Amino acid sequence: MFGGDDVNEVKSKIDITDVIKDYVTLHRKGRAYWGLCPFHNEKTPSFCVSQERQTYHCFGCGKGGDVFTFLMEIERLDFKEALEKLAEKAGVRLHSVAAERTARGARRTYGDINLQALDFFVKSLEGSAGEAARAYLARRGIAPGVSKRFELGWAPSSWDSLFNYLIKCGFSKNQIVESGLVSQGESGLYDRFRGRVMFPIYSITDKLIGFGGRIIGGDGAKYLNSPESPLFSKRDNLYLLNKAKVSIRDKGCAILVEGYMDAIRAHMFGFTNTIASLGTALTESQAALIKRTAGLCYICYDSDEAGQEAALRGMYMLQRHGVAVKVVRLTGGKDPDEILLQENGPDIFTEELGKALPLPVYHTVLRSRDMDVPERSVSARNDLLDGLASLSAFDVLPHLDRIAQQLGMFPHELREEIESRRTKTSAGAQGHAEAGLRESRDDDNATPRYADDIECMFCSLLWESPRARESFSIEEIISFIKDPEVQNIITALLSGERPEQLEARWRQIGDSRGQTIIARGNSLLAKEGLDFESVHKLAAVMRKRCIENRMSLLRSRMTRGSATEAEQLEYQHLSRILKGGKSLV
Repeated sequence: MFGGDDVNEVKSKIDITDVIKDYVTLHRKGRAYWGLCPFHNEKTPSFCVSQERQTYHCFGCGKGGDVFTFLMEIERLDFKEALEKLAEKAGVRLHSVAAERTARGARRTYGDINLQALDFFVKSLEGSAGEAARAYLARRGIAPGVSKRFELGWAPSSWDSLFNYLIKCGFSKNQIVESGLVSQGESGLYDRFRGRVMFPIYSITDKLIGFGGRIIGGDGAKYLNSPESPLFSKRDNLYLLNKAKVSIRDKGCAILVEGYMDAIRAHMFGFTNTIASLGTALTESQAALIKRTAGLCYICYDSDEAGQEAALRGMYMLQRHGVAVKVVRLTGGKDPDEILLQENGPDIFTEELGKALPLPVYHTVLRSRDMDVPERSVSARNDLLDGLASLSAFDVLPHLDRIAQQLGMFPHELREEIESRRTKTSAGAQGHAEAGLRESRDDDNATPRYADDIECMFCSLLWESPRARESFSIEEIISFIKDPEVQNIITALLSGERPEQLEARWRQIGDSRGQTIIARGNSLLAKEGLDFESVHKLAAVMRKRCIENRMSLLRSRMTRGSATEAEQLEYQHLSRILKGGKSLV
């Protein structure tokens, strides 16, 4: 767990404009920087960055916050990952509890060893020892430039060449063994990877965490990954996600393939939103990673039976995580690598993506053959119907007629059967899950609700200036604030809470609404050229507006003849206040 000191130190050494300029072309206009929003499509810049206040806000889609919020949103990171990445950029060493510090130290050592190992593998591929590997890659259509782009390497066939190299780099025997790059055998130490083309594996935050190796001759497993360690877990990572995450966000979908070469080939031909599942069946952790980056995923596994069944399992797992899924049925080759190497391969692959099947249809097609075999028919039908019952009605209804026809049922019969099975299998829990998924989708598609501009600016000035907070009391100002979120922030600030305390609490509970309000207010202040001296003017505007609204209501009651004597006196009193400019603040 990281403390507030870490957060404040990183923020003090990072300029938000320097971070955002890596993703957005910014132009200075007045006191702020403007550019095209990276979070939605637009032609006129509405994305505002305040260097003075170190916040950003988009007047088009409503997204906003500080440098941490931006990196979390653009890179699909959690707060810890964003903090670590910014700390590294700022040269800040994070403080943490002893256990975490020890674990971080071990991960840092493993990371350093991996970087040295990558350098060794790359140089080995380029040197005389890599001739066989270069020939293999050439046969696979991988040019030297592509090898450099994806940092491919070669692990020589010799017994301990990597071990000796790492010893010369200054690492201890125990450190090297614990990294997983070297193993202890009966006859001594030996390199884990030998005679293999090497693929570096990076985390979503661009940290080198492990390797995959493909054997090109002799005995042994075709593919071999780094062993599980504090730094690497193949269940928790996806190959090329670090390169694909921005493209996935821009294109709105991910393409999931099985192998390293499938992913590299797809990137070579412009399908840069492609990721691979590290040679394992899709895991819950990997599904959660995909959910962080994409709302739609095309599963493009091998066309053999094992690949098709793996695709089906992956589809249901992603669907449970709220990701819409489609399966690409490869007809032009056994895998994406083979298809893309053909003449017009990219066109063929694009066509295959366009014909991808949604989960209910794919499951039906996959089980249709078994349903025609009497001894397997009942099992196949039950498997399909149970799967359909685990989905929401919104996922199944568009395809009900087609599935019913395949099953030899009327649509209403199929609907009743699915509902019956859904009721039997934890109806309450399933109902809550579906409601949550629908609510999540509704939230994703909802138009952002903006707090009032004046209230946002006033709130931001209080946030920024202790002098401004000393000028008001809760009782004097809170009745003029309409937005409940702004009310909460102002109440907290005027009660003595510091902005950094509020930030820490928001991050702890994962609530970004407060940061969005502050960022929006900062951008409006920059846009209007307002500063601390304007805080009393803004308060006066809110006060006047509040009085006018109350007078309008009282006037309406007086016109209808329903106003009480007290309300008539109140109207006269408020009228005198407006005419005389008497302050209530």
